[in-house]
Amino acid sequence: MQVIDAIEGELRRLDLWEEVPPPAHALMSEQPFCFDTLSFTQWLQWVFIVRVRDLLKEGRPLPEFSDIYPLAEHVFEKLDYDSAELQRQILSFDRLING
Repeated sequence: MQVIDAIEGELRRLDLWEEVPPPAHALMSEQPFCFDTLSFTQWLQWVFIVRVRDLLKEGRPLPEFSDIYPLAEHVFEKLDYDSAELQRQILSFDRLING
């Protein structure tokens, strides 16, 4: 799915892509978006992208609804780098899933 590759590409371009994964317990959070254990960009990399790619690889259906963009918009408005393209790709994912 091109939009997932584009999200990864933007995380890399913004130097937000991490080479070392967080501890396993951080990925097992029961909080939405793992807010108690990961930053939003870590969640995108280590949870969201991984899960979507796994679903595609296994031929399983994608979620029927996605509403990640409002959170991305909220998180990125407070940061000091140009995240417009990353936000655009996240919005594209939401629109693709939501039809």
